[in-house]
Amino acid sequence: MTRFLPVALALLSFTGCTLIDQKTFAPAQEAKAQPAPPQAPVVLDTRTALVTIDYSVPSPDFSELLHYAVRAAENRDADVRYDVISVVKATEDAAAGQERATGVMKAIMRDRVPADRIHLALRTDPALAASQVRVYVR
Repeated sequence: MTRFLPVALALLSFTGCTLIDQKTFAPAQEAKAQPAPPQAPVVLDTRTALVTIDYSVPSPDFSELLHYAVRAAENRDADVRYDVISVVKATEDAAAGQERATGVMKAIMRDRVPADRIHLALRTDPALAASQVRVYVR
């Protein structure tokens, strides 16, 4: 009798279990795909840019203005971080936008700002008349 006791206890412990079959993993009938909620319009950036370089002309002269803005930001906070964001009209302009942002980053680095405090980004804005590079501090 004591030999069968563990077997009987094991069998009794499985009485509340059910076998796994295809119905176990099938979705419930009530579960239906819901349409995605409408998305709010994307806001590019609500911050005020330290410098906005407009590329309505092929080679804008921004170096002196950028130099003074970076020096002023560095004097306020020696550990300030910069977001250099190239904003282009369409994705086809991404390569040129990336090149422009890199040029602005190098200009900031000439003012002895370490590269690890400068963050590059690229965004599109179909409403733009001309491409821009915006420099933000954070």
